[in-house]
Amino acid sequence: MARNATRRTGPVAALLALGVLTATLTGALTGVAPTGAEAATQAPDTAYMAWRGTGNDPRIYWSRLVNGRWTLQQGFPASTAREPDLAYLNGRAYMVWRGYGADNHIWWSRYDGQRWSSPRQLADRRTTYAPAVGVVNGKLLMAWRGAQPDNHIWWSTFNGTSWSAQRVLDDRRAVGAPALGSANGRLVMAWRGAGTDDRIWWSTFNGTSWSGQRVLDDRRTAAWPTLGTHGRTLVMAWRGTGPDDHIWWSTFNGTSWSPQMVLADRRTANYPALGSGAGRLYMAWRGAGTDDHIWWSSYNGSSWSGQRGLADRRTSGSPGMS
Repeated sequence: MARNATRRTGPVAALLALGVLTATLTGALTGVAPTGAEAATQAPDTAYMAWRGTGNDPRIYWSRLVNGRWTLQQGFPASTAREPDLAYLNGRAYMVWRGYGADNHIWWSRYDGQRWSSPRQLADRRTTYAPAVGVVNGKLLMAWRGAQPDNHIWWSTFNGTSWSAQRVLDDRRAVGAPALGSANGRLVMAWRGAGTDDRIWWSTFNGTSWSGQRVLDDRRTAAWPTLGTHGRTLVMAWRGTGPDDHIWWSTFNGTSWSPQMVLADRRTANYPALGSGAGRLYMAWRGAGTDDHIWWSSYNGSSWSGQRGLADRRTSGSPGMS
């Protein structure tokens, strides 16, 4: 859900040699664009989306935004028990995800503008939930919750070739996945507390070390938060707590968070995702209750567009975006 400021694009474009075109729907669907040569050309201002299938389908699918319309979904040759996450850095897109079933290792792949690399396992790190990936000072940074019963947050950086040894943040624990987002040269992490603590916590990274954790007492979530960037503004979004399945949001000015605001027209059973492209911030989320379709909306810096459904894609979890 993060990208570097030099080019606002993200993971996944172009049909994979191993990929499978899973959609049989036409471009007449709401927000869906045709594939082909256009879809195989990487544009500089493009948002990307990836998600796990619904029900018993654990495969990863992806799509990208072309001229304001989402391309048909395509298959990626991996499965996950949770949600993938995406980031873009130095002309390459990156995807990270947890394995499927008993495999709780973290996996990753890199997109070079033509195809995805073969999925690679990071054998030294495991998670019960989904990892997050972001960008700071020209490097990728990954964060994740440990595997049960370890609820500490762990992190690692990528130098373009390999991942650094994992490090634990002893002072912070999470019930699920953390979120990462960058604005104004700072990387921010946000997460839901552990156990019954449904408050949202946050911290910043200066390229070397993490600030102390801080709690946002005015906001709570039954899932976990997400972060995205619009220009120089960082945006946080999350599902409410308990029976409140509305999506809430807030902005960060570099010092403090704005009061929380509710998006009364949209609800989700899980948590939303945020990603940037073409001068806008995009939000995607799974519907509420039994509605497992993916919905989306865009933010122009002052207001959110109306929600739109993507009738060709469904997920049991949440989408990831970049």
